[in-house]
Amino acid sequence: MKILIGTNNENKLEQFRRIFKNFDSDIELVSLKEAGIIDDVEEDEDNLLANARNKACFYGEKSELLTLADDTGLFVDILGGEPGVHAKRWHGGTELDRNNKLLERLKGIPEEKRTCRYTGFLVLYDPRTKEFWEYKNDIEGLISDEFRGELGFGYDPIFKLKDGGRYGELIDEERDTISHRGLGVKELLKFLGRKKDK
Repeated sequence: MKILIGTNNENKLEQFRRIFKNFDSDIELVSLKEAGIIDDVEEDEDNLLANARNKACFYGEKSELLTLADDTGLFVDILGGEPGVHAKRWHGGTELDRNNKLLERLKGIPEEKRTCRYTGFLVLYDPRTKEFWEYKNDIEGLISDEFRGELGFGYDPIFKLKDGGRYGELIDEERDTISHRGLGVKELLKFLGRKKDK
C-alpha cells in the first residue's frame, strides 16, 4: 500500500517516515516531490480540520493515491487563542521571530496564566471512495520565557508541558508518544488493518 504525505515541510515528512517505520509498517510513503507534485495548498480556512482536509483532498485527487495530511495550531488562552490556526503565518520572519513576538505579547503575565495547547489534526483521504479518516489530539502546556531544546521546530522551544518537561527537548520516541502524528499514525494503522480485513 502507498500513502502520499501531503506536505512540503521536510521536518513533518521526516517525522512521518520515522513514525511509520517504528510501527514496522509495510506501507510505502511517497513524498510530494516523488509524486511529481510541486503545488502548495493555501491554508486559508478558519479551522485546522478544514485545512488538513483541503490538503489531503487536493493532493489525493492530483495523485490518485491515498493521501495523509495534517494541520497544527498553537492556542494561548490568555491571548484569546492566538496564534491559533495560522500559527506559522501569525507573524512574519523566522521561527525565532515568531517565538519572540509571542513572548513580547505575554510580557508581564506570570507563567501559570500562560496556559496553551498544541492542537493537531491528521486526515487521510481516499480518492477512489472520496472518504476521509480523521484524528485529533491536544497537548496541554504553558508558554515559558526560557528557550530550551533544539529537537523540535516552530514554538517547541518555549512550549512547556504540564509535567514540566520541555517539548523542544523531547527525543523522537518521547515526542511520538504524545504528538498527534505519533498517536494518529498508530490509530490510522489500526483503521487500515480493519479495512483490509473486510
